[in-house]
Formats: sequence, C-alpha cells, structure tokens
Amino acid sequence: MNFYRKLVIGLGTITVIAAFGATIALANTGTLITTTILGHRATLSDSVQVNQDRVKFQTKDPTDVLVQTIIFQSHGTSGWHFHPGVVIVVVESGQVTTHDANCQTATYGAHQSFVESGTTPFMVSNESATDKAVVYATIVVPAGSPFRIETAPPACA
Repeated sequence: MNFYRKLVIGLGTITVIAAFGATIALANTGTLITTTILGHRATLSDSVQVNQDRVKFQTKDPTDVLVQTIIFQSHGTSGWHFHPGVVIVVVESGQVTTHDANCQTATYGAHQSFVESGTTPFMVSNESATDKAVVYATIVVPAGSPFRIETAPPACA
C-alpha cells in the first residue's frame, strides 16, 4: 500500500473517530439520577383500540411497554433525549421541570403528570437546591424500538 493511500485511510479513520467522540460529548445521559425498572420490556402483540369515557388509547402495530421509577437528586437532569413512542410521567414527590426543543419550560409537582412524545429534544430536571424528586414513567414504543434515544441539546439550551 503506498504512502498516500495509507494517509487517506488514516485521516478518514481519525475523522470518523472524532465525529463519534463529538456525538458522545454532545449526548448527555443525565446526571444525579437513579433509574429503577419496575416492569421490564413487555410486548402488546396485537394492536389496541380503546375509547372509553373520553379517553382514547390506540396502537396500530405491536408495541413494547416499560415502567420505571426515576429519582432526581437536587440539580439532577435526564439529559437531552426523545422517545420513539409515548411516555406518561407521574410526579410522586418533589417537582421536576421539563425543557423542550424551544427551551420552553413547565414545572410539575407531586401528584401531577405530563406526557413526552415526538422526536425533538426534551429534558427533565430537578431544579431544587435541596430536595429530591421521584417520578414514575410508563413508556410505550413500537415493538423492538429503543425506549430512549440520546440527542444533542437544542441551540437555545
């Protein structure tokens, strides 16, 4: 193999490694949080269509479901991420603040809930200086999909 070919291959490899490293540096899996799986991945193998008492839940293909508890220590964050399906979050104690792709925020306290969905960056944080926050999350995604996808923060973050 001649010198120039080795140089091109070497520079290409370095570029790929650098790009991968930059992606890892931008993606943040969260800090000061503990996640406990309460109900491991389970599959709804059939489509579901329920419309009862003005509440509608529908899937068109098989889906996977996971239930977890997330404890946010003081100043803990989920990191920027999104979910391919829908997440229903119940705040058990403390309070958390959601941050969306436009850097709009909303704060939820104990016994309140919110929904995460879509493919745009989203982050949850506990902005308390002293208190922890506990949330329960039920995640429903297309069968075989990851439950969470790390992403870079939006430009406004």
